[in-house]
Amino acid sequence: MKTIYFEKDIPRILATKAAAKVCKPLLFTSLNAVKYRDNLPDPPLPAGDWVRVKNIACGLCGTDVSFFKATTGTNSALEPIPGSARTYLGHENVGVVTEVGSQVTELQVGDRVTIRAYMAGCDSKGISPRCPYCEAGDYNFCLNYGAPSPYPGLTNTGAGWSDSFIYPARGLAKVYDGITDEQAVMVEPSCVSVHSVLCDRPKAGEKILIMGCGTIGLGIVQALKIVQPDCEVWAMVRSKNKQELAKKLGADHIFVGDPYEQTVKATGGSEIYKGMAGNRYFFGGFDRIYDCIGGDWANHTAVRLLKARGTLMKVGHHMNAISFDETPVWWQELRLIGVDAHGMETWEGRKLYTFDLVQEWIRDGKYTVDGFVTHHFKLEDYKKAMKLAMSGAPDVIKIVLDCQ
Repeated sequence: MKTIYFEKDIPRILATKAAAKVCKPLLFTSLNAVKYRDNLPDPPLPAGDWVRVKNIACGLCGTDVSFFKATTGTNSALEPIPGSARTYLGHENVGVVTEVGSQVTELQVGDRVTIRAYMAGCDSKGISPRCPYCEAGDYNFCLNYGAPSPYPGLTNTGAGWSDSFIYPARGLAKVYDGITDEQAVMVEPSCVSVHSVLCDRPKAGEKILIMGCGTIGLGIVQALKIVQPDCEVWAMVRSKNKQELAKKLGADHIFVGDPYEQTVKATGGSEIYKGMAGNRYFFGGFDRIYDCIGGDWANHTAVRLLKARGTLMKVGHHMNAISFDETPVWWQELRLIGVDAHGMETWEGRKLYTFDLVQEWIRDGKYTVDGFVTHHFKLEDYKKAMKLAMSGAPDVIKIVLDCQ
């Protein structure tokens, strides 16, 4: 098996963290905690409800970059939770089932699949019985996130950044007929965008700002116009090609210039009051903001650009604690809603996985991912892909690794 994984080696993780802060070229050397191996033995299926998948391709996302830079902080809620010795990277994948266990009924050899439940839990570890959240389809809230694997000797599982991998069948989603392989690698990130809108639906007439229009933000633009056509959307994005794509996908305005001045102009806010050290504040603002950037600046700025009782949808993150002025949160009675990927949705009277809803929308021409995949790399060239992802190049939207 050829695969890429994050190794839980504390000295190496500390070295990776240091390199990310003071000497980025060292990230692309052998000291990095992310490793590539091309000779791991292919493991047998550990139980009858598992399958083996031959990967075709897999996208690169911010989570993969976070592992490559070892950004998870000791002040993060993730840190104290027990983890495995290896975390296999890649979850925006498409692959073909090549082997099924004796208990698998929902998949067969030849089916195309993508990983649905990537975070450690019942549906990725094969834990039975499932916790109530996983049983209900909300696998990202799994109560067994820190529980040990039922198969402690199973270490070489692989994931999306592998030529093949093994997985519990219930943690995978079948790729629909009519969905191309390139569209399939976009299903998971599209699910994040759609879930971000459906988990707290905007009301008619809302003025909405999307901060950051990479893959997720661009998906939110069009999801908003599907779920609530009667809203006005501003997209905050610097690169010209992403501005053009945001407009094509339904953004009403491109948000450029000083955030405070632009918000007052867009929403009819008050005078901007200026204090010491560049501190500014005004009254009024957007009804809703989707923060797809994360970090100190984005949080600090977002809560100041919302109107009283406005809503901050927290999508972007960096897996460590941040600092921002919380005064507007209590003063203006703001709502803060976190978004954790995807799960189970209610849409037009049906309950279904986000993965099924998104594939329906893509298949039926309601939601598009055309033009999102901008770059391809071979699996073994993942460092080149990472370098491009971290460069901030304006023409990059989605980078894909070809796994064979």
